[in-house]
Amino acid sequence: MVATEASMKEVSLLIEENVRPFLETYKDIDVIGQFYGEFLRYTGGDKKGLGIVLTPRHITEIFVKMARVGLNDTVLDTCCGTGGFLIAALAEMDAKAGNNETLREDIRAHRLVGVEQQPQMFALAASNMILRGDGKANLFQGSCFESETINKLRTPDTEKFARPSIGLINPPFSQQGEGLHELDFVLNLLDILRPGGRAVVVLPMSCAIEPHIARSTLLEKHTLLASISLPNDVFHPVGVITCALVFEAHQPHNDAPGQTWFGAWKNDNFIKLKKKGRVDARGTWPDIRDAWLKAFHERKEIPGQSILKTVTAQDEWLAEAYLETDYTSLTEADFARVVREFAIFDTVIATEAAPGSPGEE
Repeated sequence: MVATEASMKEVSLLIEENVRPFLETYKDIDVIGQFYGEFLRYTGGDKKGLGIVLTPRHITEIFVKMARVGLNDTVLDTCCGTGGFLIAALAEMDAKAGNNETLREDIRAHRLVGVEQQPQMFALAASNMILRGDGKANLFQGSCFESETINKLRTPDTEKFARPSIGLINPPFSQQGEGLHELDFVLNLLDILRPGGRAVVVLPMSCAIEPHIARSTLLEKHTLLASISLPNDVFHPVGVITCALVFEAHQPHNDAPGQTWFGAWKNDNFIKLKKKGRVDARGTWPDIRDAWLKAFHERKEIPGQSILKTVTAQDEWLAEAYLETDYTSLTEADFARVVREFAIFDTVIATEAAPGSPGEE
């Protein structure tokens, strides 16, 4: 027992000396999530069986900015994992609060709400928030589908937090069982949000393409504001292709005054480096992020990148299905390259087809 207490004290001191000062400088980094990701690498498991795919930091950051998280919002993540989205929202709110300590305390006490079913992940999320001075984190351990939890979130104790206005989730992928489809998690989140609330969710690309009864239910109750195709390897080394869907809660899609905005954000210019994963090695992400956000918020139509379209539950919710090819960026060098490639291909085919060539039957 003494040895255990001594070990815990030693760990606590190490955290106080090495982790807390780091958090004061880098407030938006999910330290626990980073550690957890490294732990999975060295244990040889990615937990895909549990559907756990941690959201990269730059994705949590841009989602918070897409949702326009403000000081009057209450942010909810019903599948919070290690708390990555809540940490990104906290950083955004802190930046807007500046040095106003009253506002900063209000953010930590009343503006961040999370639900996590896995006990281990819940402990990591709680640790993450405590490290950021959030001793009153509104975190719930259990399923977001439990009626008791839903009631607490929809009609909360106003002394603790208001009904959430913004939802940010990366739900478990490929879960088995009735009512555990990724879109069921989206429906659950939107039903909890207050009317007019905004949700930004990460989903497998299949959710934007394949038929599912939840798609009709979603649009009967809520509005699909936008669909964005994310970089193919954004969740490297897990090979899932993803998209982001943006909804307005409790506003039927057919009553929406505008069309759905579709964007293709396929190149974030991150590169894969050994032992580091995907990183912004060239330092170009801030400019790319700002350009994407400008197009999204202004609902710009950019050839080859974004388009406005009227869609139903039966249509594909995918930018690539509607984007037109942008020919304005083509150059003479592009044309010459394609001609060379075709000439080489044609030569190879002709050689293989010649009499007596290798492989001839």
